[in-house]
Amino acid sequence: MDRIKQSGQQFIDLRGVRKGFWAGGTETTVLKDIDLAVSAGEYVAIVGKSGSGKSTLLNMITGIDHPSEGSVRFGSIDVQRLDESSLAAWRGKNIGIVFQFFQLIPTITVRENILLAMDFVGKIPRHERNGRAEALLSMTGIAAHADKLPSSLSGGEQQRVAIARALANDPPLLVADEPTGNLDSATAEAIQQLFADLVKEGKTVLVVTHEDVDNAGYRRIITMRDGTIIGDAARN
Repeated sequence: MDRIKQSGQQFIDLRGVRKGFWAGGTETTVLKDIDLAVSAGEYVAIVGKSGSGKSTLLNMITGIDHPSEGSVRFGSIDVQRLDESSLAAWRGKNIGIVFQFFQLIPTITVRENILLAMDFVGKIPRHERNGRAEALLSMTGIAAHADKLPSSLSGGEQQRVAIARALANDPPLLVADEPTGNLDSATAEAIQQLFADLVKEGKTVLVVTHEDVDNAGYRRIITMRDGTIIGDAARN
């Protein structure tokens, strides 16, 4: 499956995206006519109150869920046209996802969590995987914890492991859902700086957050309310 092309042009393109969920014979619409384009190399925060549709929008972008109407494209890839097997393979190579509650495998070590991500996808040559895992652990500042179980780490350290795992297959796009919501302010600032550094290295980073974004280094702020985008502001 083709890798997303990163050349500074349009990278993510959502057009007329609507998402509804059915329950008890009634449909609740959580996204309404979303048009959104993101260029390669952007550092974007998606903000809004709980229930505004932020996480659902992230699920559309990552292909975790599909729109009821509209299209989601990554370069030449029409995401909703991929079957589940192709979608999983494509996502594994192209998108790194950082979850709010880490979702690390508790019974294996930090290093093994990262190696397993590479084993599943098969993008990184086998002889390079150990070295890449070590490099990612060093980059995220947790090399000393490589042989520990996740449960022995603090919340901030586990989030760093989750970021290292999300980067295991060198994806061009990193998305994070409330990555600092359960962290103290100093640790949150360190994670935000790590994301900013990744953007400088050429990654595209999208972060869903309810935290204060004024001093977090985001270059673009997308504001949502009631399933719609009500603001889209670039920042210097």
